Amino acid sequence: MNRKKIVYSLLITLILLLALYARWPGFYMDTKYRDIFFTFQEGKRIAAGENPYERLLQSDMIHNQKYPTYLPPMYLFSALMVKAGLGEFKDFLVFWRILILIFDIALGIFIYAINAREKPLTGIFTAFVWFFSRWTLYPWEIANTESVVLFFMVLSLYYWKKRPIAASLLFGAALGIKHFGILFLPILLAQSRDIKEAAKRLGLILAIPLATSLPFFAWSPVGFSKGIFFNIVREAGYHLLEDSKSLIILFGGHGILLRFFLFIAYILFWMVAIREKWNLWLAAGVSFLLFLSFNPVLFTQYFIWPLPFCLVYLRELKTGENPD
Repeated sequence: MNRKKIVYSLLITLILLLALYARWPGFYMDTKYRDIFFTFQEGKRIAAGENPYERLLQSDMIHNQKYPTYLPPMYLFSALMVKAGLGEFKDFLVFWRILILIFDIALGIFIYAINAREKPLTGIFTAFVWFFSRWTLYPWEIANTESVVLFFMVLSLYYWKKRPIAASLLFGAALGIKHFGILFLPILLAQSRDIKEAAKRLGLILAIPLATSLPFFAWSPVGFSKGIFFNIVREAGYHLLEDSKSLIILFGGHGILLRFFLFIAYILFWMVAIREKWNLWLAAGVSFLLFLSFNPVLFTQYFIWPLPFCLVYLRELKTGENPD
């Protein structure tokens, strides 16, 4: 091993140790009444034989009373943990924190590894940004699902052409946990050779979401549908100290009309990215950047979504390459 490899090996080892140290306070942070707490509560309802989506039957589709608005896999996972003996939130949280820490660290290592093959210093840079960015640390502190979802999505993109079946199932698993990836789905399907391959890929992607959703839809069609469409019409909200209010003043604080510019932005994006055959990593980063720019609901944990794709995209850039 030459001197440079030794130096880079020592640097990434130091970064990993510091990353674990930086995450240590998260183990002591209170997450009661955060999203993960309510996800656990929905799991308890399922374990007790209840349909969590039935709570939405009384919803006005405007105000969020911590309704179950995601697909069932994460709620089913929580129910499984309850059945396995983690019936108290504090016990569930310990297990969950260890699990998301593994995904968090694994994703950072993966980002480093695929950059460091040809660009060791870029690998060090991307690992440092991933492990210590506020956008990465915040979802960890509130014990959100972002690291798991993004790990599946990054692996899916990486293996999209090499291992199509595994990649499609990974993307479907990501959608099952948090379905924001659907905004990028048209770009992925456009990579297919023909309609037949695209249909097969779509079937594999939808396998996990559909298999877990159909029983709840059959149980309460209206409740389940309201849960899935709630985020499309709910009232605007944000974690920022300040945010733009112009569109809210013009179009109201909730509903489809408020999201008109979001829909137009994505239609234009899909057309441009597919027609010009954008790099997948770049397209994924832009896809989630558009969500941050146009969605009326903007919470702090959303800001991590473009990050891993932008960091991986750096490996595609040639040394000395400048825009025209």
